[in-house]
Amino acid sequence: MKLKNLILVTTTMVFFSSGCSTIQEIVGDGNTLLAGPCADLTIDEAFFLHEEAKSGFAKYLNTREDHFLFDSFYTASDSRSVAQSVSQCWDRRVSHYNAMKNLEELNNDLARILVRNMPDEDPGQMVSVYRDKYTRLMHR
Repeated sequence: MKLKNLILVTTTMVFFSSGCSTIQEIVGDGNTLLAGPCADLTIDEAFFLHEEAKSGFAKYLNTREDHFLFDSFYTASDSRSVAQSVSQCWDRRVSHYNAMKNLEELNNDLARILVRNMPDEDPGQMVSVYRDKYTRLMHR
């Protein structure tokens, strides 16, 4: 009985001591909670999204599939939003502000080109305009 209690106490001590060390590894020291770089990573992500939007537009031009066009439009919009979020970073500088403005301009220009290439919402609209215009000439 004593041997059984001794084994139980020993395994319990080993279990709790290993559990506490695991918690310490998960939580870590209080000194390691420093803010990392924010502005550089944000601008890099915005540039990456802009490049993705441009490559999606190139895929659209090669294949003429509309989903590439819409995907590029939303990616350019995401790039613009990410670039604007650099103003919330603690380590922003004037160079980050200039990069944000450049990205906004690039993405606005790209979005304008993408919208020009988007299909009309209703191809029958033009027909109805012409039909209404020529109703006096064409009797039904």
